[in-house]
Amino acid sequence: MKKIFIFLALCLCLTGCVRYDVGIQFPQANHGTMIQHIKLGEQLTNFSEKEGNAWLNSIERRALKLQGKSKRLSQDELVVTIPFSNGQDLVKKFNQFFIPTLGDKSSQKISDDNSNSLLDLSAKMSIKQNNLLFLERNTLNFDADLTPLGVVSSEGNIIISSGDLINLQIQFDFPLGAKLTTNEFAQWEKLPNNQYNIQLSAGQINQLQAVFWLPNYIGLGASAIALFIILGFYLKYQKLPLI
Repeated sequence: MKKIFIFLALCLCLTGCVRYDVGIQFPQANHGTMIQHIKLGEQLTNFSEKEGNAWLNSIERRALKLQGKSKRLSQDELVVTIPFSNGQDLVKKFNQFFIPTLGDKSSQKISDDNSNSLLDLSAKMSIKQNNLLFLERNTLNFDADLTPLGVVSSEGNIIISSGDLINLQIQFDFPLGAKLTTNEFAQWEKLPNNQYNIQLSAGQINQLQAVFWLPNYIGLGASAIALFIILGFYLKYQKLPLI
């Protein structure tokens, strides 16, 4: 009940207080970066500077535990960069960041940080991959439960949404393009250079599925080395190996 009263006060007194952007750059099958850009509005820092700083500090600590880096652009603005090595590593780090497992000690510490967060965000990601040597086909599913960011009536209708309080966006960068489908709440648009921007709706469960292809440079490199060896063998012995 206390959280609801605080939330109501924020919705009535503040507008445009938090901008939270998550960008996922996935240039190839074996490397990528997750970038989070958080900006607290002046209204919020004036209203509760201590709570805002505590939230940004908790984000910095969580990023560090996932081998990430953070950079404070100002007292109320933070950029976090977390590298990942493949699709499975992206899913693991994304889920550990937003929904820490309570089983191990390090995740317990992250969860403790979450308990003092300004906003309770719940998001989960999963991925299915098919490796075709030169290319990798990925099916990514993303769910963000943002119902805590809204006040719901007993009939299930949103009475107050925190859309004016927090602006939540996620952006994907797929070099070969993607096929996106979302539910009725998540809105997306395609930007130049195969970037996709998804606007999440506060107070709702947002769902997204992206099917995309990535170049597999390890497979390409291994094939190039094999061809080079076969060509050298042929030039020397005037026949192909095993023939």
